[in-house]
Amino acid sequence: MRAMPSVLVVCTANVCRSPLAARTLARALEGSALGAVEVTSAGTRALEGQAMCAVSAEELDPGDAAEHRARQLTGDLVREADLVLTMEREQRSDAVRSAPGSQAKVFTLREAAALLSVLAERDVPAPTDLAALAKALHSVRGLAPLVPTEPVKKHWWSRPEEPEDPMTIVDGHGRSLEEHTAAAAQVHETADRVAAAIIALTTRPPAS
Repeated sequence: MRAMPSVLVVCTANVCRSPLAARTLARALEGSALGAVEVTSAGTRALEGQAMCAVSAEELDPGDAAEHRARQLTGDLVREADLVLTMEREQRSDAVRSAPGSQAKVFTLREAAALLSVLAERDVPAPTDLAALAKALHSVRGLAPLVPTEPVKKHWWSRPEEPEDPMTIVDGHGRSLEEHTAAAAQVHETADRVAAAIIALTTRPPAS
């Protein structure tokens, strides 16, 4: 018997961004045309057993974060998933390195959102499962322009900052509470947008 279709969400420590995105996706996809979908998470440098951070937990309904415990990303987890979503470009590379040949189903969350927009504008058949969805996303990879966000302009004597990577949702840990909260909100909003786009794509009527 085939295992339940699954999405794996990946960040660094698996206590902030990935569990928040995973729970958001799981809630949003309940009862979708894809049927029962398992959404789990892992970290590229996780300390096994750590609880979810309080800032990200605030983005969820009470109790949703209580049972989360961090776990380390492995090649088996990547191989077993139908779709893998990461928070950063580097984590996307880490996931693919852990399971060679998996690159066609591994995307950053922001990348997936952009590619879903491309698919929405095209006359493509509605994917019937997560594997077909990953294949459709891969087929338009590179067709969604991801423009770097320009950094805030500073005085001429200040050290220049690199533009924000448009593929990445930054890690809020080590930043101010305001920046950490904003990063968590961005994860939540992007995961909601991805889930809504998946639902819209998988329920579109056949082309006439």
